[in-house]
Amino acid sequence: MQEKISDRDVRREIFKEIKPFFKEKLGKFTHQRVSDSWHFIGLGFVREEMTYVFGINVGFFNREELNSQFSHVGMNVLVRTNGTNKELRSKYNDFFNKHLKDWTTAQEEKYTSFRGGVGFEYVRMQKISKFNNIEGIIDYLKDAILQTNKIFPYIIENPESIFSHVVRAAPPWHETILELASVNYITD
Repeated sequence: MQEKISDRDVRREIFKEIKPFFKEKLGKFTHQRVSDSWHFIGLGFVREEMTYVFGINVGFFNREELNSQFSHVGMNVLVRTNGTNKELRSKYNDFFNKHLKDWTTAQEEKYTSFRGGVGFEYVRMQKISKFNNIEGIIDYLKDAILQTNKIFPYIIENPESIFSHVVRAAPPWHETILELASVNYITD
């Protein structure tokens, strides 16, 4: 299965299945990134002069240094902690740390980006080798998206107004995370 996932066309077919689901449950994705270490779609969020504050990504990741192929599939939430307004950035990290505890499949880890970002990564992933077929991967990704949707009510509560003025990192720039969460939250 792992070799099969290394084929970009196979990943593209999986994304064709999950992109509409991602858009419906979380919002229209803002970016797609492909490298030797990852292939994902994601939602990035910015706030005024702070630029990037956090993002939600779904896709394929190489989490094993000695492996030259994608090793894991799933989601991550990246929270940037360096940059302008460290106090508010710390509040975002505390928020996601608190509300993703039951969501994650591993301890949060520090991350650094090629653009100088530093922060924490919260993950919900499985090894690709655990899946027997593509349908199993698609089902896992859809479930991860549904589980991520469950943090929207906590975002809507907007504790200490930390989500006020947080907007998508791509057009339409005026769409706030509060609007996105209100529209996309799934009630039971």
